[in-house]
Amino acid sequence: MSLTGAAAIAGALLLAVQQPVIRPAPEQLSAWTEALRAAQPEDAYAAAYETGDGTLLFLGAKHSTRTDSLTFALINDAYALFDIDVVIVEGFPHARGPNPARLIEWAAKKKEVDGFQEGGETVPAVRGALREGATLRGGEPDDADIRERVLAKGFSREDLLGFYTLRSVPQWMRERRIENAQDPSVRMLIEDELAWNRERLDFAPDALPDHDAWAMWYEGVNEKPFGEAFDPEETAPLADGPYGSNRVAAAISRARAEFLHGLIIRQLNEGGALMVVFGGSHLMIHRAALEHALGAPCYFGADLREARAACGR
Repeated sequence: MSLTGAAAIAGALLLAVQQPVIRPAPEQLSAWTEALRAAQPEDAYAAAYETGDGTLLFLGAKHSTRTDSLTFALINDAYALFDIDVVIVEGFPHARGPNPARLIEWAAKKKEVDGFQEGGETVPAVRGALREGATLRGGEPDDADIRERVLAKGFSREDLLGFYTLRSVPQWMRERRIENAQDPSVRMLIEDELAWNRERLDFAPDALPDHDAWAMWYEGVNEKPFGEAFDPEETAPLADGPYGSNRVAAAISRARAEFLHGLIIRQLNEGGALMVVFGGSHLMIHRAALEHALGAPCYFGADLREARAACGR
């Protein structure tokens, strides 16, 4: 064989080795629908997958601030039973890199009093990663990434800006900053939120410039005036929900899911044991795509001791 032929074969073999072992399947991500929501377990749960030389442990959390919750138990058991190399958590941008200082500092400051953990389940996930020597990463795309993905699906900048602002209304109610959507404080809160969201999405000042413009957008999308008839379900990412804002929320949810799916597959192709800690709805959305890419889970349920026994690593 000539040297040229040998070099070509060696190059082909090297390229084959460099090719990803696991191929992403974002087209298999499920839409969040009423039926999928009804099928979700009521409490926290997990799915474990074996890969070529590693493991994926996806914890579907039921968001909780109680240290005696099943969510906290699953996180603690995961660190006790598995040798975790990388942890991806919900709510923090991936672009901040490995072991982001801001996330670590945030978790360190959160207090626990009488079984109430300020900051919820992200705190034990972060602290456990640091304790066990695992690399910590955020699992969220940047706002610019979401913006481009959602606009590419045919939504307008007003749809995205309007929804980013709308989704804060239920949070303000939970925090008791307002009693309801008719509260006199809503107008100022909406205008402040619009200004903040225009900045983070890099939109010009003429995008929904004030409360009245936002209220007109809302009425056009949901076919009713904002106020007495506001329903917190309007912010749910239900692809088959009854409100126009549900469709915008679903597009944002899809953008997040596509990003996280790609992130998971890239990390698994690097090898080792990966743990993902996201809300339970995310695992429901990702399950079909993960099974397409990885095969059936070696465990699905809420007892990680059984997962440890069922999965080979």
